[in-house]
Amino acid sequence: MLAITANRKRPLFWERFQFKIAFTYLLVIIAMLLIMNTYPVWVSRDAIYQSKYTGMHEHAHTIASAFATLETLSVEQVGDMISMLNEQGQLIITDDKGRVLYNTARGVDAAEELETALKPYNVFTSSYRRDAFRSKAAVPIISGGNVIGALLLYEYDSEQAELLQQFQLDMGNLSMAIAAIVGVFSFAASSALTKRVSVLLRAIKLAREGSFNHLVPVRGRDELAELADAFNSLTRRIQETDNLRRQFVSDASHELKTPLASMRLLADSVILTSDMPLPDVREFVGDIGDEIDRLTRMTEKLMLLTKLDAKITPAIKRISLAPLIRRAQHMLKPLADARNVTLGCSLEESCRILAEEDDIYQALFNLMENAIKYNKPGGEVNVYMFTDGERIVVHVDDNGIGIPEEDIPRLYERFYRVDKTRAREAGGAGLGLSIVSDMTARYGGTITVHSAQDKGTRFTMKFPAVPGA
Repeated sequence: MLAITANRKRPLFWERFQFKIAFTYLLVIIAMLLIMNTYPVWVSRDAIYQSKYTGMHEHAHTIASAFATLETLSVEQVGDMISMLNEQGQLIITDDKGRVLYNTARGVDAAEELETALKPYNVFTSSYRRDAFRSKAAVPIISGGNVIGALLLYEYDSEQAELLQQFQLDMGNLSMAIAAIVGVFSFAASSALTKRVSVLLRAIKLAREGSFNHLVPVRGRDELAELADAFNSLTRRIQETDNLRRQFVSDASHELKTPLASMRLLADSVILTSDMPLPDVREFVGDIGDEIDRLTRMTEKLMLLTKLDAKITPAIKRISLAPLIRRAQHMLKPLADARNVTLGCSLEESCRILAEEDDIYQALFNLMENAIKYNKPGGEVNVYMFTDGERIVVHVDDNGIGIPEEDIPRLYERFYRVDKTRAREAGGAGLGLSIVSDMTARYGGTITVHSAQDKGTRFTMKFPAVPGA
């Protein structure tokens, strides 16, 4: 998959994230500009229509009402009345039969409107083309309750049409200017946005190639800043893990090489010395056996750490801690006797936790073994266990050599040893406390240490308590 990713072709311009963001933003703006160009024009045109509808109807009714005193209409009567009214507009007037008596709106087809007005209904039509508004208002002429004719008022308005055209032109020019500005801005903004994405992508590619030193600058408080911060945290964590892995491999190799070199040296001594006394041979072979035991213990601990690192879900159950502590005490008694160390314990029998029995036994055994190994002749190791609220507390106390304060923060690091010379003499490889720490955390527990040089050390383990049956 990595090879496929690495060989991917560079995207074309219209396939790039920057173009997609800018184009999407530009489409939204264009849609808004189209609305801005059409809606105001529609509103303006409707306002003109409404204005003409109101004005022309009132004007037409005013003229028609002047003929209400006549019983019939004739060409002379209509002409005289128009002259008296001094009407300058374009008019068509018919009698009740639809015959045209007066027409100053030459070339205007108004037959349908006049026919409707004779029924009698008021009629208004208006059309807008690029050069002018063409409006017609037709009303009946009524005298004594009877329809004696029809009147149509026609208006050709080019001035308002010109104003509307200019308004459309201005809106179009404004929209083009806005579109150009927004286009430049959107590409600039998307470029700035995708630049941050590109920086993050470059860092990811470097991390994929194994370089975890490249951090991404965190700017702002948006999602990209959170993503950059998360990436930086991840790379730091990976770098720390990689450093620990390298150190672990280096330390493990060194620790395994030391007993192997000792065995090689002892074996060569036996092989190259032809007349070596049998007691010396037995001593050398015994030393080789001790080194083999040391390698075995180290291998077992490494396998245990590997199991912990694999995060394999343990088969947990309710266990009682008191029997485990007594068992560890019994197994360590020969070691304690050999080093002239007294073992003691004060245990609350009802203490139970949820865990895998072998893991907790191993953790307790390691703590008690360390307390014996790094004690003084004639020293004491005491284990106390009790319930504190919802926690089970286990103290492992000794009055041994203690731990320097500067070494305490590194106690749980793998292969770390406070006194390397004494640790080797005691057969330690710096893995015991790391195992204790991992196992304690595995079951929701914690471990702390308080120590004073030449006075002693107390390790405290705390686990969630479980009521026992």
